[in-house]
Amino acid sequence: MEASLSRVLEFRIPADTRYIGVVRHGIRSLAESAGFTREDVSDVEVAVSEAVTNSVKHGSPDQDVAAVVVKCHALQDCLVVEVEDESEAASIPPCPELCDTREESGRGVLMMHSLMDEFENCRTEHGMRIRMAKQRH
Repeated sequence: MEASLSRVLEFRIPADTRYIGVVRHGIRSLAESAGFTREDVSDVEVAVSEAVTNSVKHGSPDQDVAAVVVKCHALQDCLVVEVEDESEAASIPPCPELCDTREESGRGVLMMHSLMDEFENCRTEHGMRIRMAKQRH
């Protein structure tokens, strides 16, 4: 595949939930233009929204100066999204097998695993990075 077929969208947003919609809209537009189905676009949109929400709420120790970086690469047959924050945590919580449906939160990691074809996270020099991928079917 030629590098010219790759499209990249990158956001650097303040750690504020008001910017999640902007990221979601950009990711949706990129996925649609790359030919993903409506269902796959919706899956990616929800997974990215969960990842960015977690980064804003849990991965930004100083919300006044913290930033969340979202990078999305639309390749010929795959969409790769990375979300990086300034978390001081050593790792994100593991994906729970079962969630308490009475709780208001705590299902984001499970949703990301379920909605995307690939999911991984790692500690970086500056915080945590989540990398997710969705294959175009």
